[in-house]
Amino acid sequence: MAAKAHTLSDNFNDNTTDSRWKIDNDAREVNQRVEARPPHNSNDGYAGYHSAVTYDLTGSSVKLEVLQILTVADGNTYLRVGDTANGARLLAVNGKLTCTQILGGVVTTLASVPYEPVNHRWWQLREFGGTTFWEASSDGQNWVTLFSKSNFMDLTQVTLVFRALTNTPHPSPGMAIFGAFNAPSARLSRRVEERRLSAQAVREQAAALAAGRHHPEHANNNDEVNYPDRSFIGNYSKALQHDSLGDPDPISYGSLLRALQSRDPGDFEEILQPSGALKLTNPQAGLAFDLEGPDAQAVTQPPAPRFDSDQTAAEMGELYWMALARDIPFVQYDAQASTAGSPLAQAISSLNTEFPRFGGKVPVTAQNLFRGIYPGEQVGPYVSQFLLKGNIDPRKPDGQGRNANDGFITYGSRVIDQRQWTVKAGVDYLTRFNEDWLPVQNGRDDRGKDQFDMTQRRFIRNLRDGANFVHFDQVVDAFYNTAFYLLSEPLGNQSTGSSAGTGRPQLDKEFTCNVGHPYDPPGTAMDARRQVGFATFGPVHLLQTLIEVAGRAARAVWWQKWGVHRRLRPEEYGGRVDNHLNGRRAYNNLLHPSLLTSLSTGGLAPYFPERYGSYLLPQAYSEGCPTHPAYGAGHATVSGACVTILKAFFNEAELIQSPVVANDDGTALVPYAGSGATQMTVGGELNKLAGNISLFRSAGGVHWRSDYTESLPLGEEVAIGLLQEMSLTFNEDDAFFQFTRFNGVTVRVYKGIVEPLVTYS
Repeated sequence: MAAKAHTLSDNFNDNTTDSRWKIDNDAREVNQRVEARPPHNSNDGYAGYHSAVTYDLTGSSVKLEVLQILTVADGNTYLRVGDTANGARLLAVNGKLTCTQILGGVVTTLASVPYEPVNHRWWQLREFGGTTFWEASSDGQNWVTLFSKSNFMDLTQVTLVFRALTNTPHPSPGMAIFGAFNAPSARLSRRVEERRLSAQAVREQAAALAAGRHHPEHANNNDEVNYPDRSFIGNYSKALQHDSLGDPDPISYGSLLRALQSRDPGDFEEILQPSGALKLTNPQAGLAFDLEGPDAQAVTQPPAPRFDSDQTAAEMGELYWMALARDIPFVQYDAQASTAGSPLAQAISSLNTEFPRFGGKVPVTAQNLFRGIYPGEQVGPYVSQFLLKGNIDPRKPDGQGRNANDGFITYGSRVIDQRQWTVKAGVDYLTRFNEDWLPVQNGRDDRGKDQFDMTQRRFIRNLRDGANFVHFDQVVDAFYNTAFYLLSEPLGNQSTGSSAGTGRPQLDKEFTCNVGHPYDPPGTAMDARRQVGFATFGPVHLLQTLIEVAGRAARAVWWQKWGVHRRLRPEEYGGRVDNHLNGRRAYNNLLHPSLLTSLSTGGLAPYFPERYGSYLLPQAYSEGCPTHPAYGAGHATVSGACVTILKAFFNEAELIQSPVVANDDGTALVPYAGSGATQMTVGGELNKLAGNISLFRSAGGVHWRSDYTESLPLGEEVAIGLLQEMSLTFNEDDAFFQFTRFNGVTVRVYKGIVEPLVTYS
């Protein structure tokens, strides 16, 4: 009489296969488990164990701990009682845990469920009272029956088998791992168990920190109800339905509000749009949850300026001037500003007198015209050095990356050229009301009609080039480039590569790490004597964090766009202006007189409508703005987040040497010796980079200045929250992040704490 099946017990803890088992091919007891490796490139190749004698399953059971299954296509991992002619089997294959019977060599599938490694860690075949059970468990004690049926074969003399098998040849089939057979699981080593519990504790600490953050109430400017006689004229409606003059259709706009209020995915598919209209861009993004950093709805922005406010009119005035100045090279700003009657001189005068509330620094000068307001943005040339300069490398030929003015950023063994294919001068879009502007508001797809200048690639030399850069980027591009530049620049003068005076590229670093860096803080000769950073406090860590924070910042601002503010785009505001000044529709007391006066008799009057044939805001992009609301700005929020990460990794006080600027036609970089040339720092140029990426969108005509102003700090707040939770996770002693916020306050982030560093006099 055969022994009962449950009497064959083995926890595989002695690393020796005992005589109760027969080995099938490459299976071995090692590391207190059985590792089964099917043969390479074999049809029906298998590996595992089977019992040396038969056993009786009636009134008994066999249970197997399965630690890892084969994951290759058609890879089988199974437990069987019986043989290939008659048997009961539990197997994992192609993502399913399947119950089968084998009768007369015919395999029948009885039940199948998605395989879950945690919940299906233990497998059991059991017989009781004439019924066979196929079962699974997470702990080997509490079982879930997957299938049961009356006994279909003799179970008193069966072989017990567990194996890994491939049905088709695989060059690397992998390995299945089995932990215990009819025995308790071997306890994890103390070190492994301590690590598991510590990992849980850190996650709980981060979760508690996140849950403790204040979730603000979100408020918009109430433009959805401010103008009952002109419903929703102050709100974004592109690609929704409109009346014949381009004002939003209330029913169509209401269908958007219904979806945003219900948050039902089905309602978003019921939003009323014109037939064939462009799709709306990701209105559900801000409803997603993140597992690290602030929740998308845990940060907020103040209400945007009202449609009828003087600030909105002033911001629109600046946008008209930016459109007029698109083709003026930055290197000509000083000369043009001092030339009476030039467009730049007129723009400066208009912003100082007609539109002083436009949101930039006043008085406006050639040095701060169209620039951002945060530290460093008004120092040196208009364009950040991180959008112009390349790395120096004395090993490379002249013109191919030896010198900074070659414009090649080192990407390992490859390079990124700071030049771009830009668009033709003087080509603007959506200036004809009926032919272009109105159809595009109703969702006509005019993308891809850009007119490129294919004579040669050019450095960013003017607002049109900058607008072109941020038309086709993925936002994080510029910050990845900057990371590679800062990581790769060798010791030297940041200008010329010399075999005598330049350090080893990518090894002898010109730009020092942040003061809180545990391995190489500035002012030291390698603080850590035996280690350098890589996966923590090194290049992998930096690049990982940049892309992580970009996604989280984008989801946070998408909540602001769709879930809160729904601010109209400047392109849409221009339609209201054109309607009013052409007498199609009066927006009495809703369009501020400062803008109407400037366009009628003031500073903008010589150009509108004469130059463009309308009062519409000329767009740099053929399709105009994208299909999502203006406020906050996606580019600006991601920029604010990414430069915060870069400031947290590098020494922001490091000086930028040998600054450059693009020449008149953008074909070369030339030395810059103008205002602030010796005062430029890494931190200032990072802030300027964020401002460039943001305000170049305004130069394209698709964003308001306040979209930039309020979105950089939003991205910064997301980045600080991410660093705050990340700081809980490090093993390195005394590591921290320290940087200057956009408001000028220096903060230190360590062990879950964000601490302002205040100096008292």
